[in-house]
Amino acid sequence: MTLQLESPRGVVNDGGPVAELEALRSTLDAVELEVVRELEATSAVKPEGWASTQDYVTAVAGGHKDTGPGMVRLAKAVTEPVLTPVGAALIGGWLSAAKARVIERAIDALPGDAGLRARGVAVLLEQARIFDATDLRKLSRRLVSILDPEGDERRDERALDRLERAAHVTRGLSVTDDQAGGAWIRGRCSIEDAVLVEGCRRLQTADLLPRSHGAAPRLTLTMALPDLQQLSGFAMTETGEQLSASAVRRLCCEAEVIPAVLGARSEVLDVGRLQRLVTNAIWRALVVRDQHCRFPHCTRPPLMTHAHHVTHWIDGGATSLSNLILLCGHHHRLVHAAPWTIRRTSPNDFVFEPPPGASSEISAPPRPPPRE
Repeated sequence: MTLQLESPRGVVNDGGPVAELEALRSTLDAVELEVVRELEATSAVKPEGWASTQDYVTAVAGGHKDTGPGMVRLAKAVTEPVLTPVGAALIGGWLSAAKARVIERAIDALPGDAGLRARGVAVLLEQARIFDATDLRKLSRRLVSILDPEGDERRDERALDRLERAAHVTRGLSVTDDQAGGAWIRGRCSIEDAVLVEGCRRLQTADLLPRSHGAAPRLTLTMALPDLQQLSGFAMTETGEQLSASAVRRLCCEAEVIPAVLGARSEVLDVGRLQRLVTNAIWRALVVRDQHCRFPHCTRPPLMTHAHHVTHWIDGGATSLSNLILLCGHHHRLVHAAPWTIRRTSPNDFVFEPPPGASSEISAPPRPPPRE
C-alpha cells in the first residue's frame, strides 16, 4: 500500500477550522477505506482470531453493528470503475464518507447499464456539493426518474407506496417506566402519520379545543394535479418529506390541503384556498347514520374512523352526507390502495366492490337502528 496522506487539494475551506478538519476527516476516511480493503483482500484479521473484517472494523471503530459491513462494502465499491470518482472525491477532502455511502447505495440500486450508472455518479457528486447527506438521500430515491424522465415515475411512486404501506404495518408505540420517576416513549410510524403530528403540536397552543370531531390538520403539499388524479408521482410537504399520490388522496379526506398549483415549468401559478371539509354538523349526522366503520364486518367506533368521500373530491365529489361514509383507518387505507369501489344502493346502504381478480362484491351491513 503506497497511498501517502497529503493536505486536501482543490478544496475551498472558507468555513474556518471546522471546515478544514472535516476536509481532513474525508481524506482520512479514504485512507481507512484502503486499509480496510487490503485487510479484506488478504484476510489479515483471521489469524488474530476475528471471524471477519466486518467484525474487526466494528469492534475497533466502536460504532453500531452496521459500521463494519458498511465500511467493507464502501471500501470495495470505490475501486469499481464507475465509482472511482467517489474515491477521488474522498481523497480530495470535499466529500464526506456519509455522502459517499449514500451515493454507493443509490448507484447499486440502478440497473446494470454502465453508462446510466456513470451519469448517476456524476449527478450525485454534483449535488453532493450542495446538499447534506439527508437531502442527498432524498434526491437519490428519484435518481432513475432524473436520469430517465420518460419511463420511471410510476414505478418510483409504486415503490414509495410500498414503503409507506410497510411502515404502516410495522408502526407501534410503547411507554415504559424508567424506574427514575419518568418513562421511556418509543415508537415508529409512517411519514403519513408523522405529518399529522403537526396538528397535535398546534393544539398545544389553542385557547379552546374543539368539542366535536376535532379540527383537521392543515397541510401544504406541492404536486402536479394530473399526478394526483392519475395516482402517479410525488408530493412534497413543507418540511421536505415525500408522500406518494395514494397517501395524499387519503390525507385529503380528513386534512385541510392547500394546493400549490404549478405550471409546465414548475412556476407557481396559484396557491388555492382551503378545500371544503366535513363540518361538525355533517360529522354528527354521519355518526348518527353510520355509527361505526361501514366496511363489511367492521364495527370500529366513530372515534377510530375517518369521513371518506365515496366519489373523491379530486374527481368532483361533493363534501355532503350523501357522498360520505365512515371508514376506520385500516379500511380507509385499503379502499385507497387496492383500490376498492364503493357503490350506494340506497340512501343509507352501500356495496363494496373489490379490485379486479378478487372475490365478488360485499354488501355493507344495513344501517344500524337509531340510538334511543
